[in-house]
Amino acid sequence: MIEHNQIIIAALITVVGTVVGYLFQKNRELKLKIADQKRVAYSTFLRNFTETAVLVMHGGEVSGKNADRERMLARDQLLLYASDDVIKAYDAWIRAADEGNDLNKEGELISLIFLAIRKDLLGKTKVTTEDLSNLNPFNRGWNRRRRANASLCETKA
Repeated sequence: MIEHNQIIIAALITVVGTVVGYLFQKNRELKLKIADQKRVAYSTFLRNFTETAVLVMHGGEVSGKNADRERMLARDQLLLYASDDVIKAYDAWIRAADEGNDLNKEGELISLIFLAIRKDLLGKTKVTTEDLSNLNPFNRGWNRRRRANASLCETKA
């Protein structure tokens, strides 16, 4: 009888161990899949952001059905896969942009989005928003051209 119970216990331990191992493997695979989808979402967002920045810098058209659709699709990916910190940083940037023309503040907020993306993808980073400032189009021409365009509009008015 004792031997029979030991066999049952050993079999149960084997089954539980196998199931737990399987569940850990599936969880790991899911995390890797989500990480891949995050990279795609962030790449799509950053590509769209860069394309829009280039258009603004060169006086191109950044509105219209196609441009709006591309921006919305990129934001949809953020909604699905971005971390809470990325979404909060994006929201802060949009709110600041809607409030007025403090381009320096917008530039700082964009850097916070970039930093939140890095942290989400890498887990941690030693990079600061100051380190990211030269990667930010607000600090590398976009901001200056937007100011120049605004000055021209004020002069004409």
